[in-house]
Amino acid sequence: MIKRILSILLIISLVLIPLTTFHSSKAYACSCAYANAKEKLELFTAVFEGTVIDIGKTKSSSQSSQLREYTFAVERAWKGVKDKQITIFSLDGGSESCGYQFSKDQTYLVYASLDKDDTLVTSLCSNNLLSSKAGEDLKQLGTGQLINSNKEEGIPSSVILYIILSLILIVIIVAVWRIRTRTRK
Repeated sequence: MIKRILSILLIISLVLIPLTTFHSSKAYACSCAYANAKEKLELFTAVFEGTVIDIGKTKSSSQSSQLREYTFAVERAWKGVKDKQITIFSLDGGSESCGYQFSKDQTYLVYASLDKDDTLVTSLCSNNLLSSKAGEDLKQLGTGQLINSNKEEGIPSSVILYIILSLILIVIIVAVWRIRTRTRK
């Protein structure tokens, strides 16, 4: 009888101990090795901060998976970006497929690489971050190059118009003054 009770307790222990020891957490289909921002700057083809302005269609990749198109208005760049807009792709399907889903009108710090088709791609393992949560990475990367500044380049057209109108007014005043001084003589 005691042997039987001990056997039952042993079986229950073997079942319950693993259940209490291992905590459930998110599991991803891919394995990522994370690096700091400086290492990622060396590793990736393009590193930039930008706001998602369009979420496009999907396309098939060379690895028989679907890629979702994202267009960004680039604000700052550290590597590989010169234009005010850039399009990158991420595996469609979210973290379950190692993809990264961006949200429209949100600003991100993005790390992207060139794939075999010379397309910029990113994934969950790229460790993209919302800019609001990227403080440590942004600090390590430094200021970067401003790309999509809100300031207009050159002299605004309203200032040019003001200058032209002022010059015309001065010419009229001088002309009227000369005409009056001649008629008095």
